[in-house]
Formats: sequence, C-alpha cells, structure tokens
Amino acid sequence: MKLHSSGSKRCGKILILLGISVGLPYPLLAADLIIPKYTSSGDVAFVIGLLALGVLLGLFAYTLFLAISTKETMFVYFSIIVFLLTILQTFAAYDRFLFQLTYNRVTIITHLLFITFLLFFEDFFSLARHRPRLSGFNRISLYVIAGYTIVFVVLKFMFPEAANLHSVLDFIRELFVFYTNILFITTIVLSMSWMKSEALMILIAFIPPALLTSINAMNIFEFMHRYQTTVTFLMQYNQPIGLSLQGILFSLAMANRYNRLKLARQISEQESERLRRIDHEKTEFFMNMSHETRTPLTIIMGMTSQLRQGKFGNSIKANDGILAAIERNSMRLLRHVTHLLRLGRPLQTAAITAIPVARQLQQMVQEFSIVAQNKHIRLSYIQDDTINFVSVFLSYDDIEIIVMNLLSNALKFTPEGGSVTVRAYLDENKSLVIEVKDTGCGMSEDMMLSIFERYSSYVHPTDQIQTGLGLSIVKSIMDNYGGMISCKSLLDKGSTFTLTFPPNLIGHYERSQTDSNESLPRLGSMYTMEFSDQPEINQYDIERITSDEKSPTILVVEDDPDMLAYIRMVLQPHYQVIGANSPEEGLHHLELEQIDLIVSDIMMGTINGHEFLKMVRQHTKDNPIPLIFLTARESVEEQIESLHEGALRYITKPFSPDMLIAGIETILNHDKELIRTKVDFLRKGIDSLLSTFEHPDKLDRDIFNEDQFEQKCIEARLSTREIEVAKLILIGKSDKEIASMLNLSPRTIANHNRSIYQKMEVGSRFELISRFYYKGFNHR
Repeated sequence: MKLHSSGSKRCGKILILLGISVGLPYPLLAADLIIPKYTSSGDVAFVIGLLALGVLLGLFAYTLFLAISTKETMFVYFSIIVFLLTILQTFAAYDRFLFQLTYNRVTIITHLLFITFLLFFEDFFSLARHRPRLSGFNRISLYVIAGYTIVFVVLKFMFPEAANLHSVLDFIRELFVFYTNILFITTIVLSMSWMKSEALMILIAFIPPALLTSINAMNIFEFMHRYQTTVTFLMQYNQPIGLSLQGILFSLAMANRYNRLKLARQISEQESERLRRIDHEKTEFFMNMSHETRTPLTIIMGMTSQLRQGKFGNSIKANDGILAAIERNSMRLLRHVTHLLRLGRPLQTAAITAIPVARQLQQMVQEFSIVAQNKHIRLSYIQDDTINFVSVFLSYDDIEIIVMNLLSNALKFTPEGGSVTVRAYLDENKSLVIEVKDTGCGMSEDMMLSIFERYSSYVHPTDQIQTGLGLSIVKSIMDNYGGMISCKSLLDKGSTFTLTFPPNLIGHYERSQTDSNESLPRLGSMYTMEFSDQPEINQYDIERITSDEKSPTILVVEDDPDMLAYIRMVLQPHYQVIGANSPEEGLHHLELEQIDLIVSDIMMGTINGHEFLKMVRQHTKDNPIPLIFLTARESVEEQIESLHEGALRYITKPFSPDMLIAGIETILNHDKELIRTKVDFLRKGIDSLLSTFEHPDKLDRDIFNEDQFEQKCIEARLSTREIEVAKLILIGKSDKEIASMLNLSPRTIANHNRSIYQKMEVGSRFELISRFYYKGFNHR
C-alpha cells in the first residue's frame, strides 16, 4: 500500500535532516566515546558480529532493490531501518569506521529508527484504514520523538559542558526507549485482529530486541549496575544475532504481505476488467435491443400510417404485403418482449405439468417444416422407442422457448441444401436427452465460450444483429429445472446442442391418456413468423409518381427487408430509389450507378454503417456522395462520431417520413446551389472567351485558347479520350451528361476524371477550369 499524505512527506524531510546530523563534523563532547566491548574479547564474538553485519548488508541491498523495483513505501521504510541497523552493527564490530560513534550519535540513529518504525507500521498494517485512532496517536508520537531529537542535538551543541542538562536529556532518551517499545508491541498486537500471520511474525521478530534495548536502557537506574556483566554479555552476543533474526523475519513478513497485496491487486484488476466487459456487453445488448425494437416499431407505425392515408387503395388484397409485414414485425416485437420478461424470472411451479415428450417435439418440429421447405433444408425428427410414453414435468411455455430457440437458430444458420435433425432418447441414467443438430456455419472455440452468457451474440455474415438473449434464456430455464445444456461445434461444419433433463423430471403416461395441449396458447408463431416469405421489394404495389430518369438517385442500404421496403415506399414517389440489403451490395451499386445520396443504417451484420461510410469515402474520394444515417441508435456520442466521420444527417428510428424527405431535399438543394454558383462562374469565363473570338485584337494572353490547351494536354500525356472528357468539363458538362454524350458509363467518366486531375496536377474540376480560363499554365 502506498501512502501519499502530506504527513508522510514531512516525516521524510525530518528523517533527512536528522540523518545529516549523524555525520556532523564536530564532536559532541557531552558523553564519552562508545568503545565496542567485544572487538577484542575473543574471536567468537567478533565472527558473530561480522556474520550479523553481512546479513544486514545483504538485507539492505535486497530491500533497496525491492523498494526501487516495486515502488512500495513499506520497502522504502524498511530499507532505511536496515541501513540504520547496519550502521550500528558496523561500529559494534569495528572500533572506528568513517567517524567515531559517540553516545550522542547513537541517540540520533536510535531516534531515527523509532521514527522510521512508526512510518513502517503505519504503512505495513494500514493503520489509517483499520485503526484510525491508533494511527493518529502514532503520528503524534512521531512528531514528539522528532521534536525531542532536534532539541537533544541543539542543546548538546549549544551547552557541551552542562553535565546536569546532559543527564536529564539522557534520562529522557532512555525513557523514550521504553515508550516506543511498548507502543510498537501494542501496535503489532492490535494489528493481529486483521493481519494474523504477518503481525505474528513481526511480533516474534520484535520482542527479543525490544527486551534487550529495554534492559540496556534500565542502566539509568542504579540497581541495574550490579547486573552490568549480564547486560554486557547480552549485548555482546545476542544483539547481533537478534538484529539479524529481526531483519530476516521482517523480510519474510513483508514478502508475505507484498504477495497478498499483489494478489489482491490482480484480483481487483481482473474484477475491474470483468466489470468493464460486462458493462460493454450490456451497452451492446441495449443498443442491439434498441435496434431490434425500434426497427419493427418503425415499420408497424409507418406502414399503418400509409394504410390509414389510403395510399394503396381500400382492397385487402392490394394491401396484403403491407399487412403481412405489419404482422411479421408485430410477432418479432412480441418475441423480444417475451424474452425480456423471461429474464431472471423464477421457476413457476404452478404451471408445471406432465408433457408427453414425443408428441410435443413432433408438433414443434412440424411447425418449422414449412420454414425448412422454403429454405430447402432437410428437417428430420428421430424418436427413440424409449420415449414413446415418457413425459417431462415442465411448463408448456418453457419447453417451447427451449426447443424453438434451438430450432430457430439451427434453421437460421444452416444454408440452403443443409440439414437439421432433432433427436430424443433416454440415456443410461434415465435422463431425457434432446439433441438439435445442424450442418450450418458452426462456431469456433472462442465463440462457444460465451454463447450462453447473457448479452452475448453471434453474428453470422449473412445474419442481422441479434439481442443475444435466446441461448442465455435457454440455459437459465435449464438451470432452474436442474437440467443442463451443452454444445459441440466445428467452424463451417455445424453445431449440436444437447439438452439433458434429470431423472426426477421424467415420468410415464398410459397409452389411453390424451393430451390437452391443443387448447393451450402457442408460442411457435413468434419464432416461425420471421421465416415467412417476405415479398420482394418490387412486389409491393407502390405507385411511382415520377419515373423521370433525371430525378435524383437515392441508394438505401438496410439489412432488414421490411425496413428497406418501407423506406423505398416513402422515397419512391420523389426519387429514383435503389435498395441494397447489405453494405457489400451497396458498394456494388456505387460501381455501376451514378448515386446522388445514400441513406444507410448503422447496425448491419459484419460491416456496420461507420465502416461502410469509410468505404464510400474511399470509393468516391474524387466526387464525394452525401450520406444520411437512419438508425435506432440514439446516443449523443454516436451522433457526434457519425458527423465527425462525414455523415451529413443523423435520423433516429422511429422517424417521420417528412423529416427524412426534408433532410434529403436540403442536402440535394445545397449541392444544386453550389453547382449553380460554380456554373455561373464558368459561364462568365465562357462569355469572356467568346468575347475574345469576336474581338481578336483584345485577346488577353492569360485567357484560355485552344492551341495552348491542346499543347498542355500533349505535355501532360492525356489520351484522346481524356482530351475529349477535359473539353466537355471545360464547357460545364456534368459527369452524367459527359457519359451520355460519349456513350460511356458514369464510372468510366469518374476514372477518366481522376486520371486527368493527376496528370494535370489539379485537385478538382473547378481548379482545372480556373487554371485554363484565367491563369493559364504559364502562371501556375
């Protein structure tokens, strides 16, 4: 844990100031030099001191490395502690080291140790969070010790000969030893309530040196003088050993603490990442759900309005396609609402009944048989003899949601000519097993990891955006009943979904018993309706008010067939409309047709509207085509992103047809006005050119002339066809007019334009015209 409080920074400055005072160049003469007592007392004591010094030096190097690499505050404090202990042990092993170690300097080092230990315990035990009162008291003690140390140094320096004053200061110094030892042990013991193992190791490491320093400090009392020999022995042999063990145990405790912190951070990061992923999935889910609900609502509301206005007559037959689209989207909307209401709903035991497995599965498969025939998919049902008179205790709604979700997905992702097989049997454990196997697109291993998670969705290249609720609801229902769902799949090979119902849900019924499920409400139409024959766009009886080829051409890119039909229905009376069911098809039309404006959805299968817009910009960079987004996504961020990418309008569903037409008219009129302004500019140039022909004596050499034009065309290496196109550009012809005059496609003219601009080193047709008429090539 890292501390960044102002108090810690102030304490760090105090440590630095006090540390500098350890190496003061002047001698503090108030006390005699401390002469190591065991440097000459024998080889054993000297060797022990050297070994302890080596251990401390190693610990210091190790903790300093950890402090630098991990940037953990507790390692920084402990490296300071080990450094100060190393200084004391160095002078205990040698008579002199860089300077003489006096009693005064030992006092400064000892008080630095007190301060550093207080900071270390504050960080190591997280006192501010677990025991704020104890943390505050320790901080006050820290300032008291630091203040006394400063007073001690100042008074000793100012009054070097004041023996009585020095005795008082030394007495207070020894009292601080008792006080800090009691404070440290109390802090460690209290910390064991939330940090047992590390606090216990610290306590074991701290008790021996605390006892030794306390016994040594008791020399201030006269009765302890008779035990001087014992104290000297303890300090000679046990101090270096105790310091070494203390450092080792402290290091082990810190390593354990650091590992716990590291693990906690990893768990926190993983949890944070999991929450971010869930948040992203929920956001995507709600955007998908918004798309999946707003789209059918737009179709239902729009087509109902068209019917009320009587635009297609009063005949039901004439309006059959419109009514079918309304019914289809109503069922689609009902399915989404049903899935949403089923989320998190507990098991309703009152609705559970014994359902004959064989008959129920046969009826559900039969409902999808027409769908399979229309898609040219072989749908089969295999029934094992073991389930002829087997029933399963479920609610009718639940078994229909489970099986029909799997059947619907299997038919949706199976291409024409494939097969879907439903099989039911009892396994060796007497569990009911229902398998739905298809030969569709399959899934990769990564896809299968999340298919049963709520909000996840799998988008096939030929499919629309889905809500991602179907399989998660199936799994939720199976979990409620104690069942299990599993999946085996190979990419581009197919998938097999297996439902397993435990034996406690399985029952039997007699042959004579009849089933009354025919009178129960059915959910099948919610799943089969989306596969019903959707009429082609040109099958709608839409009266085209104008068929003028000069009308603006609008490209509508929408992956929902009904929505595409509705938008065409709105725009057809005013413009020439080309429909595209996918961005790929839209790009294909751009290659073949002269498009004036594009209306596009955003959420479309594998290529979304933003990616489609970038592709359009790339394909039409020489002659940009305006684009309007018509989408169910209504977030402000989405709108800003779309406008930054180059979309000129952002209209949300459900939309007003008048608003859509008004937006298109505004953009087209603006383009017309822009063209009209530039044509007027061009006409003035032509008038000036004609004037030069009528009055050759007034010819300005800066005005365009044909000889100079042809010369520059030759120098630029324009082909004969490119020269023809360039001449028509100069007289103000549009690409459509040039294509008509030269019997070429608009796409070919666009290619010629790009080549001319590149060879002439101009950026646009208007720059080309301006240079020819007014500036000429001699004044570039």
